[in-house]
Amino acid sequence: MLANALRTLIAVFLMTITSQVAAEEKRYSSKDCSGISMGIDYLLSLTPDIWDKLKKDPDDEEVAMELSWVVDLAADYTVIYEAFCEDEK
Repeated sequence: MLANALRTLIAVFLMTITSQVAAEEKRYSSKDCSGISMGIDYLLSLTPDIWDKLKKDPDDEEVAMELSWVVDLAADYTVIYEAFCEDEK
């Protein structure tokens, strides 16, 4: 289930990027930005359960890698959101 959701999220993101390649100004639409934001929120919502699993078995490298991957992916999407979605200040 997690894998399918993440695949969908990545596919939506890639479609968003490819539709913006020819754009003169590098800004995403509010709809695209909303989708990216929801993806970030979703990824971050996964972390409490993963932390709980890791607390039960701190030596579980697979769970540690899963947590690292989810947090890194959320951070990457955050950078993209900040670069292409936030209004100039």
